[in-house]
Amino acid sequence: MPDAEEFEAYQCEPRELWSELRAAYTWWSDQGRPGFERFGLTVNPDGTAWAWLDSPEHPVPAVG
Repeated sequence: MPDAEEFEAYQCEPRELWSELRAAYTWWSDQGRPGFERFGLTVNPDGTAWAWLDSPEHPVPAVG
């Protein structure tokens, strides 16, 4: 129904993507819903990488 306010979601292994999406959305919303221009990505010479908000000292938490 297009005007529904609640929906049912089903999840199965190995990842519960809806839970991951919900956690990511909640974090983003709690940060004031920042735009893409506030995000960055650092990649070290050894290949390790992390996304961050505003500065590399503020990593985006992993979900899942």
